[in-house]
Amino acid sequence: MHPNLDHPDFIDCSSLIQALNDCHFNLSFMERQFKCNNISDDVKRCLHDARLLRRRQNNEEGRQRAAKIGAFMNGMREREERDYEIARQMAMKELALRDKLWK
Repeated sequence: MHPNLDHPDFIDCSSLIQALNDCHFNLSFMERQFKCNNISDDVKRCLHDARLLRRRQNNEEGRQRAAKIGAFMNGMREREERDYEIARQMAMKELALRDKLWK
């Protein structure tokens, strides 16, 4: 079985799909059972290749998105560490000032 063949993702297989549709339209049911098999196999192979290509492209896009998110998260982590260090230094100065006032 194959998906709906009118989908725009299958534009590369359009000539094979048209040949399969013509074969099914021009032959009787019994003739279709055997004479359209080769064309049907070619369509399945083409659809499989198109699916693999889309999967590779989607994987690459996903890797790029993950890299962007990772870089953003690393930047956030660095900013948090820097802010924490600044806050710690300010607190230490405040404690030192209090110690001087209490003495």
